[in-house]
Amino acid sequence: MTTSHWFKKNTSVTSDASTDVLIIGGGYVGLSTAYWLSELKPNLKITILERRFCGAGASGRNAGFLTKGSVTFYKSLVQDWGEEKAKNLYKFAAESLSLVNEHILSKYHVPFEATTSSTLFRSTEQISALRRDCFSPEDFNFKWSEVSELPSPLRSKFLGAYENGPEYKINPVDLLSSLKSSLFKRGVELIEDTMAFEICEEGVRTENQLIKSKQVVLALNGYFPQFTNKFHEMITPRRAQMLAVEIEAGFNCPSLYYDSPERVYWRKAGEKVLLIGGKRLLDEKGEVGDYEKISPVIQQGLEQYISKELGLKYKVIDRWSGTMGFTKHELPLAGKVNAPMETFLIGGFSGHGMGLGFHSGKDMAELVAGFKTESFFYQFQSVDISL
Repeated sequence: MTTSHWFKKNTSVTSDASTDVLIIGGGYVGLSTAYWLSELKPNLKITILERRFCGAGASGRNAGFLTKGSVTFYKSLVQDWGEEKAKNLYKFAAESLSLVNEHILSKYHVPFEATTSSTLFRSTEQISALRRDCFSPEDFNFKWSEVSELPSPLRSKFLGAYENGPEYKINPVDLLSSLKSSLFKRGVELIEDTMAFEICEEGVRTENQLIKSKQVVLALNGYFPQFTNKFHEMITPRRAQMLAVEIEAGFNCPSLYYDSPERVYWRKAGEKVLLIGGKRLLDEKGEVGDYEKISPVIQQGLEQYISKELGLKYKVIDRWSGTMGFTKHELPLAGKVNAPMETFLIGGFSGHGMGLGFHSGKDMAELVAGFKTESFFYQFQSVDISL
């Protein structure tokens, strides 16, 4: 971004600023990285630069699942990476939830509900396919619930579910607000409504100033390609559609639910509100992009699921979408990049940002602070890019 001659007379020119670490991206992972950096090195001057406002991207547009992920997610990890690496990721995700509960949810009194996640199964064929190739859900602490143990509204459609916990229902904006409050108390500076557009030897240039910095962390997730086209082959922005509906009281389904064959996830939020997302495959090509628009095809698919699969009458409250960053291996990229100054990146969470985000911030902070030489995610794929 640049400022035209015609606007300059109405624009206050800001003098150059300086900081020790500049984090570009004020989403969940960027804020978490700042939190852990301030924990590890309290004397560091830390600045967060956000192009809009904190949580404007996927962090404030999700369903509020703090979860380790579905059992089918771990089955795919074992197939792609082997059992040891899949278990490493499970432990990482479990610790992420434990850390955010200890440091943010409980400490700052964020409203939350402890629960479980349930991956639903409709047939014995689906269950057999899951357990094929010696995959054991029990190795990842998933417990089978028979149809008789399911909530009564689900027993006519499903044979059972693999459950895992503890997991949490949260309002993601409340979580981000509490995280921001903790950072303000620690002296972290937040600059919103300002876009970074170039890394140089001295720091980062914005529209009106140069922010001098010793280190830079890029935490842009689905917006990496906007920063530079060198990320186009690494991280692809894809939308996720969300729907909130009002339902009648008495639909007693307390968990976080995954219906993997239908590519749907849903939960209740309060007594009479149901949140549902997914169905991206109904318009997979149309969902590539970083403009948060509504997909009528996918929204219709979500509505049909509510009426046909859950048997509910409903009234639509809100429709929205969010932009996620997907990598080819559908796991985050994290590490040091070749740039004019010491620069790190973390992003491409591929839909797993809320579950992995807080621990990922700790992982990145340890890397930036020099406490480790490689990110946890290096075991899945190294970062190889020059800016």
